[in-house]
This record gives sequence, structure tokens and C-alpha cells, in this order.
Amino acid sequence: MVKYIYREFKSTLNILKYPDSWFWSRYTLNTYSGCAHACIYCDARSQRYYLDQDFENEVIIKTNFDKKLDQRLKRARKLLPDVIAPGGVNDAYQPIEKEVENTRKVLQVIAKHQFPLNIATKSNLVTKDIDILKKIADDAWCTVGFSISTTNEDLAKFLEPYSSPPSERLKALTTIKKEAPNIQVGTYFIPIIPFLEDDDENIEDIFKQSKEAGANFVLFSPGLTMRDSQAEFFIKKLKDSKYGHIVKPLLDLYKGKMHPPAEYARKLHSKLFSLAEKYNLSIRVKRWIPKDYRKWNYKISELLLNTEYRKAVKTGKSNKTMMWAGLNLNNLEESILDVYKRRELNKLRNFTKNIIEFVEPYLEKSKEFKLRKGLDKFL
Repeated sequence: MVKYIYREFKSTLNILKYPDSWFWSRYTLNTYSGCAHACIYCDARSQRYYLDQDFENEVIIKTNFDKKLDQRLKRARKLLPDVIAPGGVNDAYQPIEKEVENTRKVLQVIAKHQFPLNIATKSNLVTKDIDILKKIADDAWCTVGFSISTTNEDLAKFLEPYSSPPSERLKALTTIKKEAPNIQVGTYFIPIIPFLEDDDENIEDIFKQSKEAGANFVLFSPGLTMRDSQAEFFIKKLKDSKYGHIVKPLLDLYKGKMHPPAEYARKLHSKLFSLAEKYNLSIRVKRWIPKDYRKWNYKISELLLNTEYRKAVKTGKSNKTMMWAGLNLNNLEESILDVYKRRELNKLRNFTKNIIEFVEPYLEKSKEFKLRKGLDKFL
């Protein structure tokens, strides 16, 4: 039985050095600590998060969290609106949310300050907040992703015992798509557990059912992390179950490392990419774009990061220069259009000759750049 503890915390918002290039979040927050969904593979069990409680049997409800967040956003002078992602190390819609509504209260604050939102969940409880999510989408930007790694209900019950069944998550996705079409919805096919979820039938079914449900995207990542206490917990659960036969091949595949070998990921990426094309589903979330000086910084960053990701998925080789050019551009404190107008793109971090030649056509075609050139001539 889950023990619920009420506790007040000083901080509310975590600020990332670079926006996450998968979910495009600049800020994260957690309305709870611990998670009663009790997913047996959850990385939040690893030592890197320093959680000081029994992860799934003790859930801390953060009191006055919405009020503290409201004050944080109200008083912050340098905190520009950007994507907030609730639930980094727990599910914001775990069962207790139905009773205490910590997440709903936080969404109301986010809506009040017109910040964009990207929320990931394994629960159909999210549909109760469509009214607020729709407002956030209308005023800023909103994405809801459902974490679904298998369509097999029995396997899901073993892996994610207290989450909504995959079929209910897909129904919730459809509900949001129908009632609030301006909300971007999709599937997070993460993790893909070797020997349990990486067979051709399950992989295609994820894409097929996501498409039928109305998804805009499917994000995927082959394998899962196998990290210290998280890996120990997961292996023990497998050994004590009818799935114990995969323990040896799983350990043989990982060979004591945190991630599966690159060759395994390459082969799976090829299948996943082909299915995304077959079902006409994006493999990236469409980014929120601000209206201030960051507009073209974020557009070009998205272009660079998505281009690098797609090439890496197809070839298995990462272009670190392009990746870092995209990440660093998020933190530029002026518009890249002004830098381009001065012909100083080469002064930006990681903007090599090849990167500059790649982005220049996009900058040259922008209406804003043409307008600036026209104003300069007029003045």
C-alpha cells in the first residue's frame, strides 16, 4: 500500500542549460516525488536522482507547489517564457492526482503566465484537464505525449503495473485529438526493451495504433538504460517472473554497460524509421517558437538538431559539430538575423563553414531578414 507524505519544498522550477532537443523543454518540474505507477524499468530508481524514499511505496505530495510556482514566474525578471515539462522523475498523472490535483493546479499557473507545455504520461487521467491544456495551446503551445512501449496488455501490466493500460492511453490520445485539435499529440515509444518489445509485430503495432489514434508523432529510442540500482531492480523483477528467460540474453547484449551496443541500435533504428515513413508519422516533436528575438534562433536550432538526429538515425553516425551548433544557438542573447546581417555567423559557437553554408539559405529567405535589409536601405 502506498504511503503518501505531504511536504513543502523550497524550489519549483529546474532550468536546463540547453533546451531538451526531444521534448524542447527549457524548464522541468515535479509536482510529486516518487511514483505509484511502479514501472519496473524506471530510471528514476537509479542513484543519479538521489531520491531519499522508497520510490513506489512512498509518494511525496508537494504542498503549496502551485503558489510557489506562481510567485517564481511572477517575480522572475530574466525568466523568459519557454517550454515547461512536468514529471521528469515521476508521472504527473499518477493515481493520487485524481484526489489532490497538484498537476491541475500547476497547469492553471502555467496557463496564467502563458508558458508553453510538454507533458508525458502513462495515464488517461490527463483527459480531465483538456480544458486547461486547450487554453495553454491557444495562448502558447501544448504537446501531450503518451509513453507506450508495448500494445500487449499482459506485458504492460508486468512492466507498468499501476499505469493505465496501453489501450486506454491510446483512447486518451484520440480524445485529446478530437476535443482539442490544436494540441500536438503523440507516442513516446521509450524504452524499447530488448527481447520483450523489439519484435517486428510489437514495433509495427505501436506505429499502426498510434496513427489510428490520431498521433502526430512517434518518438523512439532503442533499448533502455541499465544503471546501478535501477538495473538491479529490473533484473530481479525479470528473474522472479515468467519473463526470466530473457535475463541471460539481455545481460549478454549489454555486457555490463549502460546502453545496448551501437549495432543493435542501428538495426532497430532502420526498422523504426521505415515504419515512421510508412505511417506518415513524424519522429520529432514540432517545436514551440517564441515571438521575441529568439524566434529565428529556435527555428534554426530546430533545423540543425532535427537534421543531425535524422542523419544519425539513418547512418548511425552523429555530427557533434552540428548538434552543438544547434544547442548553443538556443542561448544566443540576440537574434541570429542580426548576427547574419553583420556577416558574423562564424563567431557563433560551432558555426563552421559547412554549418554556415547549410543555414544561410534559410536566413536569406526569411521575411524578417528581408524587412531588415529594406529598412536599412530606407534609413
